[in-house]
Amino acid sequence: MNSPLRASRLRLALGALGLILGLAVAFLLLPDASQQLEQKRRAKREAELQRNQQVQRLQELQQLADRIRRGRATLADLEARLPRGSAGELQWNLSKTLHELARKHSLRLQSVKYGVPSREGARGTDLEAVDVEFTALGIYAGHKAFMLDLEGSGLPFAVRDGRLEESPEGARLTIILRAFRKAGAAEREEGEA
Repeated sequence: MNSPLRASRLRLALGALGLILGLAVAFLLLPDASQQLEQKRRAKREAELQRNQQVQRLQELQQLADRIRRGRATLADLEARLPRGSAGELQWNLSKTLHELARKHSLRLQSVKYGVPSREGARGTDLEAVDVEFTALGIYAGHKAFMLDLEGSGLPFAVRDGRLEESPEGARLTIILRAFRKAGAAEREEGEA
């Protein structure tokens, strides 16, 4: 009987030793493993966040590149459509269009003044700008339709300044347009000399 009791005591001692070793592993190694697992999870989250930020930045850069590409195409198209005639021809076309549209919308052009053609602001290019100032009298609805038709006329201009005022004759619209044209090779040489 001594033998089974001794075997039981040995098993009990080995079991207690195993329990102590298990508890030591649980208290010493598991927190370290848990901490390492948490660090790996945190590193994974940070890596995913950085990747998402880089993907978003790349998309923003791609959109910017697309806008620049479209802008260049629009600019090339606009430049190709610029008139190549003389400044006098550009002034004649502007004057003709202004008078036709004023008549169409029952407005009275009081004055049309043309500035001297210049390359100011477009140095190094063959673009030339001509300022055109005009005053139109009439009713507001006519002014609105006039400006919409002028915008859709296809003439190469930008509105530099505009004022709409009341006057005894009706609404007075004063506009300064800056019209553009593409100078020819001979004109560029004359302008540089």
